[in-house]
Amino acid sequence: MLYRFKCILFIFFLTMGASLSGMAKGFVTTPEIHEGEYITVNGLPMYIEQTGKGRALVLLHGGLSTIQKSFEKQIEAFSKNHHVIAIEQIGHGHTPDAGIPFSYTQMAKDTVKVLRSLNVKDADIVGWSDGGILALIIAGKHSELVHRVVVSGANTELVGLPPAEVQAIQESSGEELAQNMPPSEHYNKVSPDGPEHWPAVVKKVWDMWITPVVIKKEDLAKILAPVLVVCGDSDIIPLEHTIEIFKSLPNAKLLVLPGTGHHTFNEAADTINPIILTFLDAP
Repeated sequence: MLYRFKCILFIFFLTMGASLSGMAKGFVTTPEIHEGEYITVNGLPMYIEQTGKGRALVLLHGGLSTIQKSFEKQIEAFSKNHHVIAIEQIGHGHTPDAGIPFSYTQMAKDTVKVLRSLNVKDADIVGWSDGGILALIIAGKHSELVHRVVVSGANTELVGLPPAEVQAIQESSGEELAQNMPPSEHYNKVSPDGPEHWPAVVKKVWDMWITPVVIKKEDLAKILAPVLVVCGDSDIIPLEHTIEIFKSLPNAKLLVLPGTGHHTFNEAADTINPIILTFLDAP
């Protein structure tokens, strides 16, 4: 079981790397690098991009991803009637790494500091994968910042495994994955840390993925903002776990996209974009 789980994760790493780099056939090409700005958080520069006017709509990318790769098919559509604020987390994309481990808790705190520095309140937050986890943490702890939330491919624990397997995974170093993860051409182009730092980022992301639960059911129960919970019917996050998150939220709607995997925003943009905008702009 542990071997199979590692294989699934490794395949996810491979597909994520190919999606990021645009090097493999059939995947999208490396996107145009958009000009953004930096905001200092805890003495470190965090990269953001802003576009459009209207109520703030915050985009939170996935692990090992970037603004453009997670939301390249959403930014233009969302910015027509919203002030889109897209943030790249520490060690991702244009934002340099720091000499500390990655953690969802710290990334959520960093994101909150960015929003407060921009005087953002009552914002819509859209998060994919790891970004969805951050969105739920922020919605639970900083309700004053949140209007509505959309999360896709989020999880709150290592799912579908018995406790012994979870323990074995948590004790794994992830060094093999870090050394074998295909380099990201996009990361190489934009990261201030340089291509040689890529394995370190992969290792930190792995370590973050296998940390203990950071969002409990009682935490989800405290989120009063409306939440749209999204997943693909072939998502790497089991549908049962997504439904569990949905049922734990007091004011949530569920969207399961047919014929879609984990990369919902890229795979089903024509379907999901108008649904998200309708949800965010509802009375």
